[in-house]
Amino acid sequence: MRTFIRKQLIELLDSMKQLQNELPTITGKGKIIQLLADCQEAAIAIGETLERETSDYEQIVSILESYSEEAFHLSETQEEMISKQMLFVLDELTDKVNLLLTEIIPVYHVVFLPYKASMWDSLESIWLAAKEDKRCECYVVPIPYYEFDSMSNRWIEHYDGDEFPEYVPVVHYRDYSLEQNLPNIAYVHNPYDACNMITRVDMRFFSEELKRYVSKLVYVPYYVTGGFIAKEHLGLPVYQHMDYMIVQSEYAKSFCMGMPYYDKILPLGSPKLDRVINLCRNGSKMPGEWQPMLNGKKVLMLNTSIGCFLQEGDKYFQKIKKICQVIKNQDQVAIIWRPHPLLEATIKSMRPNLLEDYNKLKAYFTENKIGILDETSDISRAVAISDGYIGEESTSVVNLFGATGKPIFILNNYIADSFTKEERSRVRITDALKQEDKLWLGTNHINALFYMDVDTKQVHYAGRVENQPKWYGTYPFFTEVEDKLYLSPSFAGCPAIFDLNSFEQKLIRWKDTEKLAGFSQIVSWKDRIFYFPSIGDSIAEYHIKTGEWKYHTECLEMLWKEVGKEDAEKQGLTFRCSVCGNDIWVSAAYTNYVLRLNMEDGTYALCPVGEKENGYSGIIAEERYIWLAEVNSGNIIRWDRRSGKTKIYSVPEGFRTWPGTILGRRLPHVSLIDMGKWIVTIPGFSNCMIKLDKITGKTSLLLKSFWNKAEKEVNGYSPNQFLTSEFGARWDENKLIVQRNCDEAVAIINVDDGTWDMFYPTLNKADYSKMIDGEDGFEKREKKSGFFRRESKIFSLEGFIDDLVHDRLTGVRERQLKELSTLAANLDGTCGIKVHEHMMNVLDNCE
Repeated sequence: MRTFIRKQLIELLDSMKQLQNELPTITGKGKIIQLLADCQEAAIAIGETLERETSDYEQIVSILESYSEEAFHLSETQEEMISKQMLFVLDELTDKVNLLLTEIIPVYHVVFLPYKASMWDSLESIWLAAKEDKRCECYVVPIPYYEFDSMSNRWIEHYDGDEFPEYVPVVHYRDYSLEQNLPNIAYVHNPYDACNMITRVDMRFFSEELKRYVSKLVYVPYYVTGGFIAKEHLGLPVYQHMDYMIVQSEYAKSFCMGMPYYDKILPLGSPKLDRVINLCRNGSKMPGEWQPMLNGKKVLMLNTSIGCFLQEGDKYFQKIKKICQVIKNQDQVAIIWRPHPLLEATIKSMRPNLLEDYNKLKAYFTENKIGILDETSDISRAVAISDGYIGEESTSVVNLFGATGKPIFILNNYIADSFTKEERSRVRITDALKQEDKLWLGTNHINALFYMDVDTKQVHYAGRVENQPKWYGTYPFFTEVEDKLYLSPSFAGCPAIFDLNSFEQKLIRWKDTEKLAGFSQIVSWKDRIFYFPSIGDSIAEYHIKTGEWKYHTECLEMLWKEVGKEDAEKQGLTFRCSVCGNDIWVSAAYTNYVLRLNMEDGTYALCPVGEKENGYSGIIAEERYIWLAEVNSGNIIRWDRRSGKTKIYSVPEGFRTWPGTILGRRLPHVSLIDMGKWIVTIPGFSNCMIKLDKITGKTSLLLKSFWNKAEKEVNGYSPNQFLTSEFGARWDENKLIVQRNCDEAVAIINVDDGTWDMFYPTLNKADYSKMIDGEDGFEKREKKSGFFRRESKIFSLEGFIDDLVHDRLTGVRERQLKELSTLAANLDGTCGIKVHEHMMNVLDNCE
């Protein structure tokens, strides 16, 4: 019997007892007979309901029949009043019925409301547990949804009810009434309601509407993350109406701290992971039509998601075509290609001009027998069959492979071909320090320090900071104090120190070592080190002698206050800095305010410079003037600290800039170099350097021929995606050193006469081997990220395929599963069982 029906019967029985209690107070034979007749009708209604709703009714119905006979007998008496003693039998019979009703084991009505069949795996393991529970009546009711077609400017209706697995009994939504069934639990996996501009469910199934009829509304995310919850997913409509939300882990729940629904979150894992784990454990049968293409080969799953397509469009398609060509030229590996279920709908809605290219790409894949184009609704089967994953990082599919221990290779869509040995040995530079006959070099590509022989220009590998990510730009910037390099942590958990004499390194512990620090620029002053963040909360100050930390938070909050922290972090909370006396001056790309921080006492001021819409990248602080590189126009601004007046130096003829990846900013220059008489710019998203004569105010292009490749795409480089340069520094009194990103060529330039020498900073064979020997490229960057190898100059797609074919990746599985222990709870495949058990306890306690 349904719980709400039992509740209704008990309430009806209570109303009968109330009528019985009123009888002794009523006079008049007619009124007494009517009340007794009402009690009889109620007893009959209870009996009929029991006969219809349960098989365990005979004893109660027999008691109700006795009740009706006793009520009839009382109505036949000639008394004008009914005494309490005369009602003793009726009271005793209703008490017996009440006891027996409460002893009936309730049946809970549980409904699952998926919309896309391809996302059913996010609910299935809960359904499997519920359908085996005799206390539950389970229903799977796929609901209609709509996809927006921008070409016709209308919403197209879809219904996936006929695409669910055969073993799932589906009820058509037209044959199911929420109002009549009043479910005890409804499980949903769409959180958006009306907030999705590409796909949305029918408004009859918005969370607010569902809650009108459902006792417990449970939201289960349709995706799997690396163990965290993204900011943009913290304010979705379903949160206002749900009773519970299932998340992967306690760590994931921590991202919702302070949200009003925090206590509704159950960190029990993910049903999506249940399905994949159990399929891999028990084996997944390969469809017969797949076998001729896949049997006897290693199988890679290629996943293509919406996010990467929207960001990179045709570049994305070119990369997939390249992968197809690599696979076509060998016979040991095949691909299962699974486009995101909504990818085609997204192309039609948001990039209709690319629909033909997409269809041609699918045709090329199938005609050349690259593998299987899997557009079925069951992704778990493809994961179970595959030996590894290739694709982008920002997709939940990565985490399905992570949970199974299968190797993951993250593609770089800008790498179109193999690199030569010489190209792989080149060093990308972000910072430099000259010390006698050595030039120490920092990089933002990997965790490594290098030094270059000043005379021969030969680059050597000095080592890396241990126990930090190896294949990310962990420490791109540094400063020197007493023959020690203090390293600023970017993709690292904490700062580090490198001894220039012994080459020893050590970590500096601080407040939070589990997440990426996100720092950029670094400055030494007296016995202190200042770290300036790209993301985060504070400018950090470290006292070398005491080991104490101090955090400057308020000044940073005031700097980003007008634009908001989220937008500020997308552009870098701080960009560049320059020291003058006790003050350090800090620029930011998102505001025309420049921060002055007194390093002695921590006082600060925000100084508005130029137009309100301005932002600044490079900065040079002098006693009287502050020089700034404006991020929109590319003009150089000179601000007089005494008068507050500004002077604008326009870019010279022939200087071009273009939009890049910095939110709302063109970023023509990344930094400014003070060369005494000259101010020199380092190009960002632009075609050349500029030198400015401080005295005459004349600007001119510098080293135009060196930068002529900046606007051309080459393997691994695109001008709209990557900065023209990320490095420039003073070499000596008259010269500076710069590097262009397109091919990592370095030039040493005489600023006065424009003469220059060019070379490639390259490791010799021994140093390159020292850097990569014994390394497979697999690692977990931080607690909330996955465990994988990234495509780069060092680690190629062809190399990954070769390692897979020759079984050189067997040791990855154990490391991967250990590193991903924070990914989700119940990685034994029992999330669905745990969710069901919890919800049954909730309902039992409600009863």
